[in-house]
Amino acid sequence: MNKRNKIDLNLLIADFDDIAPDEITELLQIQPVHKYIKGQRKNPHNPQSPLWNGNGWRMASGLDSYATFEDQMNAILDIIEAKYDRFEKLCSQYYCEFSCAIFTYSNNEESTPWIHLGKRYHRIASALNIEFDIDLYAW
Repeated sequence: MNKRNKIDLNLLIADFDDIAPDEITELLQIQPVHKYIKGQRKNPHNPQSPLWNGNGWRMASGLDSYATFEDQMNAILDIIEAKYDRFEKLCSQYYCEFSCAIFTYSNNEESTPWIHLGKRYHRIASALNIEFDIDLYAW
């Protein structure tokens, strides 16, 4: 069976030392998909796992990874706009990034996922100083 292409789009808030990830969760009233704490193991089940070198908090769109990039981005932008003042505070103090991983599989009869960053994205990302990072995994 062929694997389907996936897009994993998140908003990352990182490089904070003066608050805990749980405080970001409380401020935003959003459950993160992942949070990490400086000095803890990246894989807590492996004693040889490297340590996190900074704190981080990551939220997703709420859509599954088979949703289009556009749908995932719009869902995250909807969340940001609904709590804009809270995100503005966090993004002015800490590193914020849209983190996108695209997983493509050959011979699965799907076209390569496309990425389009429209005016709404540019307006919000620019105002909040949110960077964009993309990783492509081709199998």
